[in-house]
Amino acid sequence: MSELCTLLLRLEGPMQSWGYRSRFDYRDTALEPTRSGVIGLICAAMGIARGEPISRFDSIRIGIRVDKEGRLERDFHTALDVITADGSKGRTVVSYRDYLADAIFTVGLESQDKRLLMEVADALHNPAWTLFLGRKGFCFAEHPLSASWPAVVQSNLEDALEGAAFSLRCKPRKGMLHYRLVFESPEGERIQHDWPICFGQRQFKPRSIQTFYSPEGDPK
Repeated sequence: MSELCTLLLRLEGPMQSWGYRSRFDYRDTALEPTRSGVIGLICAAMGIARGEPISRFDSIRIGIRVDKEGRLERDFHTALDVITADGSKGRTVVSYRDYLADAIFTVGLESQDKRLLMEVADALHNPAWTLFLGRKGFCFAEHPLSASWPAVVQSNLEDALEGAAFSLRCKPRKGMLHYRLVFESPEGERIQHDWPICFGQRQFKPRSIQTFYSPEGDPK
């Protein structure tokens, strides 16, 4: 059996948005990157269009170290003369869009398929399309591969995230190692409906998530 490897990414920027329950005039964000958001980022890097198969990524297990909790913000957008279902115009619609300000995440992608992880890393190094942090216009402050060198390490997900370097903007001081860890796990305490099956048809399935805190304890 092949050994487990983990690709480490850093998702850092002034604004990020990782929606998973968005409906109509409300666009939400999770408090950390979603699986659909991370896979969507990979697809953009590799030039995989909506509707193309993405089942090759199902073997990847994702974990997230929340290096800096983002500040939840909300924008209001007003659209005039919106066409309604009966074809009439003149309706004014106010939409709400949430995002995280000043958040930093280290993301780990674990797989026994090292070749796949290397292919993803190569694509992120030279992406086919522009990369954004969950929503168009939300740009990276650091390169996504700045979390580790080499980007792919021979380690399981938990150890790789625990040992990954921190961004200079949030490097913890001794005695202040407080951060949150989110892992995909069959024994997870919550379910999130963000496992992408097909982006073109917007098909998703649920996944189970487990949350832990750094050995120093709950930051609360």
